[in-house]
Amino acid sequence: MGSLWSRAHRPTDPTYAEDLVEAKSAQNMGAFARLLGGGMNDPEYPGSSFLSNVEHGYARNELVYACITERATSIPDAPLRVYDALGRKSEPLEDHPVRRLISKPNPLMTDVELDEMLELHKCLAGNAFWEVVPDRAGRPVELWPLRPDLMKVKRGRNTVSYGYSPDGGGQYVPVDVIHFRMTSPLDPLGGMAPMRAALRGTALDNEATNYVTALLQNHAIPGVAITMGTLEEALDESTTNRLTEKWKQKFGGRRRGEPAFLQAGMDVKELGSSLKDMEFPDLRTISESRICMSFGVPPILVGAKVGLDRSTFANYKEARASFWEETLIPARKKDARMAMRLAERFAGSGSRRVEIRPDWSEVEALRESEQARWERATNAFRAGGITQNDFRREVGMQAVDGGDVFLVPSGVIATRDVSGAMTQLNGEPQQNTETEGGDL
Repeated sequence: MGSLWSRAHRPTDPTYAEDLVEAKSAQNMGAFARLLGGGMNDPEYPGSSFLSNVEHGYARNELVYACITERATSIPDAPLRVYDALGRKSEPLEDHPVRRLISKPNPLMTDVELDEMLELHKCLAGNAFWEVVPDRAGRPVELWPLRPDLMKVKRGRNTVSYGYSPDGGGQYVPVDVIHFRMTSPLDPLGGMAPMRAALRGTALDNEATNYVTALLQNHAIPGVAITMGTLEEALDESTTNRLTEKWKQKFGGRRRGEPAFLQAGMDVKELGSSLKDMEFPDLRTISESRICMSFGVPPILVGAKVGLDRSTFANYKEARASFWEETLIPARKKDARMAMRLAERFAGSGSRRVEIRPDWSEVEALRESEQARWERATNAFRAGGITQNDFRREVGMQAVDGGDVFLVPSGVIATRDVSGAMTQLNGEPQQNTETEGGDL
């Protein structure tokens, strides 16, 4: 089975022109870095295409890798499940053919791997594709993640068709796909990757790393220089070489940092930069915060310095919950909406009407603590708001026979409802007993 994947851009698409602008911007940034001390052979950060995003972002920048991996490995915690659209919406249909297909998409991949690849492609390309492989009867039996740079999208007046180039040679074969995409302000049918917004911060971080590497490897700047000071007689070359070797033996290697005593008139001046100075701490903080912001990942979750400087256990937990509520929940809901096109492939075959929704129950960051859950269920049970079996289900226990009863709180009596009838807790009318003196 082949993999497909690509963003559809015609030469006249606005996003194609934007790619050229981004490439030019990256070239200018590389030229600016050279003015700061980089050589002519320093790498330049290219424009925003899928392959360059993978090579120069995901595979090269540690923070980009960490942010995308954080998203990709978290998304499978909320699997896509199938529910009855008209009946019991809270009970997932695990035996439905759509759910069976999603849980076992193909012979080589699990549903977790499929979800991870889906998020990777969206972050790096803005679009992701599932190839739908049918059986002889036309029913979907396999799903494969599709590589975006090998996909071509052809748009008609009211239709969209897709083609895939197996060898990347320009020959496309028609393919049936489910198209997932981020939101793009330039193209309602295409997506814009978060990596595009993170390009500047990533380029800045990469250039800073390249600059430090070049200083350490290529620039012949001595750490210290010994000047003659007030000495009147200049040293010849042989004396200079002898003193240099003696200095290296005396203070090199493990003997670094030991005190030195110089002849009167000599002076030592430091020329090289310290590692602390070469790390550009303020510059790193700016680029780190912008990269994390582009991917919607709190810096503390990926070990970024800007997040670790203020990290505690409490705000780590809050950051995890915020990550889900502000980034992953909206993204996963959109995935579910687009995956409904898969359910449409099973329509008309006697299947019930269904809907696909994420299951949040296994997301640890969104779950109540065990103590809070017990306290909430206990208070509701004591107040007569839920039955004994409702309480047991809420705390993860099995229902019992005869457990569909309410607890009657002490000191609470039944009163008339709006119709004037007395009712019991089970909702059945109570015999209305009155005396001449009034109601009992």
